[in-house]
Amino acid sequence: MSSGSQIDKFYKEVIEKQVLWFGEFPDGATLEFEVSDNKVSFPVWSSKSRILRLKKLAPELLSEIKPRGMVWSDFKEHMIPILHEKGRLVNLNLSGKGLTGFDLPLSSLVNNLEAQLSVS
Repeated sequence: MSSGSQIDKFYKEVIEKQVLWFGEFPDGATLEFEVSDNKVSFPVWSSKSRILRLKKLAPELLSEIKPRGMVWSDFKEHMIPILHEKGRLVNLNLSGKGLTGFDLPLSSLVNNLEAQLSVS
């Protein structure tokens, strides 16, 4: 599946369920990946099953990760300010054994999701 279709699927599922998912370690730290240009990406998924599937594909990296769901309004209120302060990118529906996805600015997630929610 292409990055574009992953992104489209992400927005469609989040708009439908109003929940975003991310990975959390037992100590409460969130799953993040270093990417190019000294940036860090915070992956988010549109369903718990996507994280569980990815855990099976990359157990050496993700075995300790627990899926954590948060309704969009809470995510926007609590997580977005933290991610913004840390200068994080977001990765929507990271997938596959190679953990592929598309990193985008946090503002793109907020603007795109809010725009789509306002018309749905």
